Amino acid sequence: MVILAYPYGNHSNRLLQNLHFEAFCKEYNVEYINPSFFDMHKYYVRPCKWNKGLKGIVFMSRYLRKLAKIMIKLKLLKSVKIFDTEVNSCNYVETLLVPYDIYVGGWNFRVEDLVEKYQDYFIEKYTLKEKYIKNNKLLDLINTLKKNGKTIIGVHIRRGDYKIWENGKYYFDDDVYKKYMDTLTNKIINCCFIIFTNENVLINENEYIYKSNNQWYVDHFLMSKCDFLIGPPSTFTMWASYIGKVKYYHIKDNSGIIDVNDFYEL
Repeated sequence: MVILAYPYGNHSNRLLQNLHFEAFCKEYNVEYINPSFFDMHKYYVRPCKWNKGLKGIVFMSRYLRKLAKIMIKLKLLKSVKIFDTEVNSCNYVETLLVPYDIYVGGWNFRVEDLVEKYQDYFIEKYTLKEKYIKNNKLLDLINTLKKNGKTIIGVHIRRGDYKIWENGKYYFDDDVYKKYMDTLTNKIINCCFIIFTNENVLINENEYIYKSNNQWYVDHFLMSKCDFLIGPPSTFTMWASYIGKVKYYHIKDNSGIIDVNDFYEL
């Protein structure tokens, strides 16, 4: 059994971290659980297992995870592999396909080919449960806009911790996002924008700019229904791109220069 005992980051990071480990285990028919998913599993149709007796319950506690890390350093707990620095630098098959339970964690475990191979499978598993989007006004608007021939561009505005992350290089004011939106207005005929953020944004709504006021897990779903996504480098747009097969563009400067050919898909 592979047990993802050490989650990385917040919701979107944890979803992508889980995706790579789960894809590996599916490929090699290994039982897999992710105890850190106990607070998110309720949102999705058929997510990974999060609990299996003590193996799951113990690692739901961040305090016990800290204790386990100390035990790892003292070499008292050996069946653990934390992928903190290695990116495809070890043999994953040899490392994880062992005849005993292994606890894993870290951010740099990557099986991009398997994530792509099983994309449709994971899209189905991690579809939001209907009760969370039933009678959602913004979803109704998206469907109406598409019927009317609009190209919908989701705009993820994130600031918060970005003020200090990477020395603030991806911390942009509203004017920068608006500059990119204006450029795309001239590049894509009949487009409109939906802003997704938990920030106080001064960009006014009008007949082609709308704002979401939904929870993060609903925003993931709604963003996946857009035609294009833009925003600073963030796993939030990457997850929405993956589950919706939507092309996205990560804003890395304040130039406002962008072209349709610059978008890519996770």
